Amino acid sequence: MGTQTPVGIHSYVGDCGGVPALFVNGEVFPAAAYMTYLEEYNNYAQFAGSGYRLFSVPVLCAGRWISSTELFKPFHVGIFDSKDHPDFSSLDSSVNRILAACPDAYIFPRVNLSMPSWWIEETPDATDGTGKRELLCSEKYRETAADMLRRIIAHVNGSGYAAHIVGYHIAGGNTEEWFYFDMNAGCCKNAEAPFNAYLEKDHPGCGLSGLPDMSGLNKKGSLHNDRKLSLFLEFANGSVADTVCYLSRVAKEATQRRVVVGAFLGYSLEVCSPLYGTHALNKVLECGDVDFICSPNSYLGVRGADVDWTEMYPADSVRLHGKLCMQECDVRTHLTGLLSETAPEYDPGQNLTAPVWRGLENREQSVAVIRKSFCRQLIKGNGFWWFDMWGGWYNDTVLLCEMRRFGEIYSDSLLKTDRSSVAETAVYVDESAYALMTDCEKRNAITGQRIDLGFMGAPYDIYDVSDFPAVYEKYKATVFMSDVDTSAMRLARTLCAEHGKPYLSVSESKTRFLAGELRGFLKKCGAHIYCETPDLVYINENHLAIHASDGGDKTVRFKGVFEYRELLTDAVNVGVADTLTIRMKKNETKLFSLARR
Repeated sequence: MGTQTPVGIHSYVGDCGGVPALFVNGEVFPAAAYMTYLEEYNNYAQFAGSGYRLFSVPVLCAGRWISSTELFKPFHVGIFDSKDHPDFSSLDSSVNRILAACPDAYIFPRVNLSMPSWWIEETPDATDGTGKRELLCSEKYRETAADMLRRIIAHVNGSGYAAHIVGYHIAGGNTEEWFYFDMNAGCCKNAEAPFNAYLEKDHPGCGLSGLPDMSGLNKKGSLHNDRKLSLFLEFANGSVADTVCYLSRVAKEATQRRVVVGAFLGYSLEVCSPLYGTHALNKVLECGDVDFICSPNSYLGVRGADVDWTEMYPADSVRLHGKLCMQECDVRTHLTGLLSETAPEYDPGQNLTAPVWRGLENREQSVAVIRKSFCRQLIKGNGFWWFDMWGGWYNDTVLLCEMRRFGEIYSDSLLKTDRSSVAETAVYVDESAYALMTDCEKRNAITGQRIDLGFMGAPYDIYDVSDFPAVYEKYKATVFMSDVDTSAMRLARTLCAEHGKPYLSVSESKTRFLAGELRGFLKKCGAHIYCETPDLVYINENHLAIHASDGGDKTVRFKGVFEYRELLTDAVNVGVADTLTIRMKKNETKLFSLARR
């Protein structure tokens, strides 16, 4: 069995027009992909026919459902379901199915490093509070996952398709997103020893040991003063990041550092609870073994058509650290059916029936929202994959025509000399603050603030506040989404005071700002406002996108004179001006190419 990745494949993340991008064999490559969980209902051939060459595929170490519940059937058997006889046939079949539809495909497997049932039974001291799933801070789990990952990569390296494997998506935990399965930060007897070791190593002499009283997160008031609790949450979140970094290093070493590696993590914009384990992105950003960070599009407003579907992590911190943002565009369409309808054998109890799992009413709505999602990825410079969860969601001639156009526009954008942000406003979140906060309503306000930020009529960049010293000088306006007195926030406020930088900050009495308030503040700071109506506007030097939250005339005032040309339509809408006015339907999305004159 081979141990090295063939010399014929080399991928990495590098600069492309001021934004991190995917490179394959020395050339920039469009990181626009397709994936489905239910491979028997795939649209590989349709996407290949639309010009896509990048695909992802699910790989299960264990034949178990991806979340803590066992009410669903896994998508296929796990490689290590049998302790002594690993079975790689499902992996081989999955990859070869893609190659049959697209012989020149590049594939980045999503490797779910969950443990099989036999391991849980044999290793009870490495399980979480449920006793049914692995504890993410456990060294035994980490080492077993590493061994399984090495064996998977060794199998791939020795296969006939190795030259098509362009990278690895390292997945694990609840919903594959590195959440603790028990949704309680793994706080159980098995976590006590590693927590005590952490205290001794990182906080010697603190006089603390043992597990904290987790009820401190439910006490009245905005903050708790339980140091053991805050240190445990710091440990629990940091341990997940350590696990991701360790497994990424394993993948890098097993591939001779010749392909990209990444993971879901850092949902400080979406997950307000510190119990999930996702609030230690900064550790991963310092890790040279992680090349990309990803999340699904935001679920704010239960995926309301007029709401900005942002990243769940502070994406500009990711870009600042030279890593690629990869978005999972799991966009529901008019063809989306419930899992229990598409494949009832996987959801026999009809559990996935909430509104978020249901499709749109018609094709027109589908076109509007997939355009909105694509335009954000294009203009922000993100990579992305269309996540066709149960298969067939995009199997429509009109939608596939959209997919072809998206691919062509995205590929062309990689040739632009300047793909960087034009934002004059910086927004900051503080992932370390969540471990100190008890007020759930206040935590939720942090995540919900993005709705109004999307409607303020100007682009913004968003960072973790730990990056404030590196970037604050280039922005005219600053918005703080937290007022918790952490060391990073204190430094940011001090720098603002010393350098005369105006800022807007949430407070005990003001937990959220409306779009009009934000727009007024930006004007006072001298930041350019592109649109005065509450619509979504994405813009850089090369493209403008508008998503109408209501019907009527929309006016965009450029910062200079531009030649504009409407894309994604056969109609000719072209001109040279410093202002563009266009009539739009509610929830319609329009995209324009721009060239400065």
